[in-house]
Amino acid sequence: MNVINFLENCVEKHPTKLFIIDNEWSITFQELYDKVQKFSSSIEFLNKKEVISLVSENTISFIIAYLGIINAGKIAHLIPQEISQKNLLNQLKSADSEAIICPQTTKENLRNYSSIKIPIVSFNEIQYKNEKLISSKINELAYLIYTSGTTSDPKGVAISHEMTEFTTKNIVNVLGYSNSDIDILPLPLHHSFGLGCFHTSLMVGSTLVLLKNANNLEHILESVKKYSATTLAAIPATLTKFLNFDRRILEETFSNIRLIITNSTSIPKDTVQNFKEILKNGNLATYYGLTEASRSTFMIFEKTIGKEESVGKPAPGIKINIFDQQKKNSEIDEIWIKGMNVIKKYWNNNEADENIVEGWLKTGDRGFIDKDNYLFLKGRIDDIINIGGEKVVPQEIEQVIKEIPGIDDVVAFGIKHEIFDQTIKVNVVKSKDSEIDKSKILSHCMKNLERFKIPSKIEFVKSLPKTEYGKVKRFILK
Repeated sequence: MNVINFLENCVEKHPTKLFIIDNEWSITFQELYDKVQKFSSSIEFLNKKEVISLVSENTISFIIAYLGIINAGKIAHLIPQEISQKNLLNQLKSADSEAIICPQTTKENLRNYSSIKIPIVSFNEIQYKNEKLISSKINELAYLIYTSGTTSDPKGVAISHEMTEFTTKNIVNVLGYSNSDIDILPLPLHHSFGLGCFHTSLMVGSTLVLLKNANNLEHILESVKKYSATTLAAIPATLTKFLNFDRRILEETFSNIRLIITNSTSIPKDTVQNFKEILKNGNLATYYGLTEASRSTFMIFEKTIGKEESVGKPAPGIKINIFDQQKKNSEIDEIWIKGMNVIKKYWNNNEADENIVEGWLKTGDRGFIDKDNYLFLKGRIDDIINIGGEKVVPQEIEQVIKEIPGIDDVVAFGIKHEIFDQTIKVNVVKSKDSEIDKSKILSHCMKNLERFKIPSKIEFVKSLPKTEYGKVKRFILK
């Protein structure tokens, strides 16, 4: 089954049901299907290559274009709107894209990039011909996303329809999505988290409310209440920020929510505990995965006691192993994943393909599996700091420093040292009006860390380089 089949099934079962609501308009399953068919007919002139790039915010127009590209037998290359010129040009070259489809305002901005030599077509220029696409040969691959690049340059990851069906079915079955759900999605559709949520709504036939700004917390809460939403997708940082609102407002707003789904980017234990109390009629859940291996585990916190720091058990049909590379008999080592959710190869990247061994994806993440088969993450292998042979996990240092009042955020990383190979530097983001100084941080570290783990350098910064999903881009700092 392919993604277009998801839509066809919904049209057959409930054609007039409202499917998507965005900031400007709404659309039923039948209306969406008709527009997708017409869109595909309108881009028949783009028939030289298999990849078409798509740049857009969360809108119904994005959905039409995404499905229309797939329906025309092409691969949809999804690009963030805020992408840098350098990364954009690198992606277009790597993807070998035939054209860019985007909103008119984005087209005007892209015109300033003289290096772009392929056609740029705005949504307004798509003619939406009346005739439907007579025949459509769906490509084996559905979409192409470049990784967020938290540890290195982004890599192209092409996801097949088979992988999408497998992953989406797991999401539906494990988390209990149904056509009676009303789903709030403020996460960008060009990322695998947001796109996976869209595929889920499309598979079960629920109603999806698209929001453009994941940082507008008031609007998210207003939308949850306005549409009597039953599910919400949000990153951990958003959930933590929600806790600054009045508790009674949160409990009232989320009274109809049966599920909040987040991802595995370091969910504070306190945030988990608070939402277990706030969600009177629902659950908080998370998952672990990569673009290359989406939704590899699931964790429903309400149903488990004492596992708040876990990312859950392997999803159905997925194997997870801890690979002891250096034969140290260590319980904590690299996480390897195998299953139908794992890519077979990267997009035109032989060097990256070395991370796939006999169907196993070497994730680069460190972790361990406890006796109950729950997976726990322990940072990235690339993040390990080597101090004279002593291996230091930066997250341990960050956790200690975050205990100090007046600190909003912190990242620890290794810097070169002539004698010890590396020493530790921390970049600290202070809270507004905080009077914290370096000596207080150093004193706290000396009381709570072994000597070799104490930072040699402390720098106060205004912000940390992060992806839109809250992951620190450590390789930039290094």
